[in-house]
Amino acid sequence: MRLSDLLRVDVVDSAGARVGRVQDARCVRDGPVQGAFGPAYRLQGLIVGTHGFGARLGYDRANVKGPVALKTFFRWLHSGDRFVEWALIATIEEEEIRLKVSAAELPKVPTLRQ
Repeated sequence: MRLSDLLRVDVVDSAGARVGRVQDARCVRDGPVQGAFGPAYRLQGLIVGTHGFGARLGYDRANVKGPVALKTFFRWLHSGDRFVEWALIATIEEEEIRLKVSAAELPKVPTLRQ
C-alpha cells in the first residue's frame, strides 16, 4: 500500500460518524537500521481533517517560516484536525477507513507555533 492510496480517503469512527479525510501522515524513524541510510521510517499515524491545503504547503509544521498572517490562518483552518495512531485503525478499504474508537477519543493535532 502507498500513502497516495490513503490520502483524501474518508475516515469514519467506530459509530460510523465521519471524522474527515486523510490529509497527511506522520512517520517516525525508529525501524531497523538500513545500512548507511540509518533507521527505517515507520508510519506512526494519519492526520485527519477537512482541509489539507495548509498541510501540503508545510504550514502545519512548527519549523516552517512564513508570514504570520498565513500561519495564523492555517492554524485556524486546521484547528479541528485529529491524529489517528496506526493501531486505532480497524479496517482500510478503497473508499473508507474505519476506526476502532469514537472521534471524541482522538487527540487534536498539536497547534502551530508562530
